[in-house]
Amino acid sequence: MIRKFKSKLSIKVFLITSMLMVACCTITYLCIAHFAPYIYSYDLAEVEELADMLSEELSNIPKEEVQYFIQGYSDILAKQYNDEFAFHIFQSSGKEIALQDLNYFTGNQIDDYKSTDTREYKVSFEDSAETYILLLAKNTNKESQVVIALQKTLPILSIVILSVSVIVAFFYTWYMTKPIKKISKLSKQMADMDFSGLCPTNRTDEIGVLSYSLNDLSKKLAAALSELQEANEKLQADIDMERRLEKQRVEFFAAASHELKTPITIIKGQLQGMLYEVGRYKDRETYLAQSLEVTDTLEKMVQELLTISRLDTPGYTCNKHRLDFGKLISDRLIMYEDLFMQKDLSVEKSISPEVYVLGDIQLLQKVLDNLFGNASAYSEAGNQIIVKLWKEAEKTNFTIENTGAHIPDENIPKLFEAFYRVDQSRNRQTGGTGLGLYIVKTILDLHGAEIKIANTVQGVSVFVQF
Repeated sequence: MIRKFKSKLSIKVFLITSMLMVACCTITYLCIAHFAPYIYSYDLAEVEELADMLSEELSNIPKEEVQYFIQGYSDILAKQYNDEFAFHIFQSSGKEIALQDLNYFTGNQIDDYKSTDTREYKVSFEDSAETYILLLAKNTNKESQVVIALQKTLPILSIVILSVSVIVAFFYTWYMTKPIKKISKLSKQMADMDFSGLCPTNRTDEIGVLSYSLNDLSKKLAAALSELQEANEKLQADIDMERRLEKQRVEFFAAASHELKTPITIIKGQLQGMLYEVGRYKDRETYLAQSLEVTDTLEKMVQELLTISRLDTPGYTCNKHRLDFGKLISDRLIMYEDLFMQKDLSVEKSISPEVYVLGDIQLLQKVLDNLFGNASAYSEAGNQIIVKLWKEAEKTNFTIENTGAHIPDENIPKLFEAFYRVDQSRNRQTGGTGLGLYIVKTILDLHGAEIKIANTVQGVSVFVQF
């Protein structure tokens, strides 16, 4: 419980304020009680007659009986005049004598009573020649009536003081701690990385300045955190991209090593067989031609690897110009007419005139060569190659469809991977290097174009959109 009180600012302020209020009221009460004057009911003139009588009688009695006479008159003062006055006896030197025994001194001087209304009478006793002074003065020991009144009202006054102290302390505590509680709540939210809350700034004192500063700090931290998160996300995306690229490079070079190893092994075996004239390799003319064919394939693969290496170089940019894409397609189709005729393939084309794109003519030519080459390689004799080019909604669309062909649906997503061929036997007669579509996809990515391959009712269609 004590630890809880220590951790609550409102409780501390409430208790301290209450104690201060009670302490101030108590000090005020004690000061009033101490310094409050007594209100006398009688004047000194009303008592002078009694003092005259006493002074006359003292001259006619011995010293031993003086104390009894004075005590009797003192009793009369107490009864008739509410003990508001008192008699004092002094030697002529001014020293006060005790009324109970005239042989002893009280230690007081006559000047100690001169501050109040007094009457002095010089007296001498019957059996003494020494002169004494009889002093009538107000009773300074009389208890103040104000103090009596305060004592009577002390229980009620205590309750009032306590109640007022609690009420004042409550409202004072509420006024002082309400904005601080809000600031504390906001600081906890900020500690939990929540910067959505704001402190009220309708005050102009130090608390208002603190609220405004905390709001400003919250906004700046929120902005900094947002920027940091964005930078973090971007950095993480760059790291993920770098990892994917690194993985692709590793996989690419692993596949390239495997692909290059096969033709090299074939050429080496054939050359060794011909060199040592082993068995069938004695027919050098036949196997030299085969070795040359394998070498051509190897050369083509190396050229494609060099192309890929150049395209994948960081910071590589292609040399783009505004070119007539329809004319480029028509020119490349003319180059492939003999190949299409050899395979007994007919070509149907629908090319819109003056369709321009922004691109690198050499790279786009390589794209068309790969696509036309694939269409020729994977189409059976007697089928048709349909080429279309048209403009629609600020986009250039280009399709090549070769009829009579079909690609298993599960293989289509993998066609743009390096060294991937639908023919799993990797026969060079039924498939190329497996790099053609990978190069096509890389070039089109550099041009911001999309490519899709899909089976149609008639065959296989390649769709390119700039």
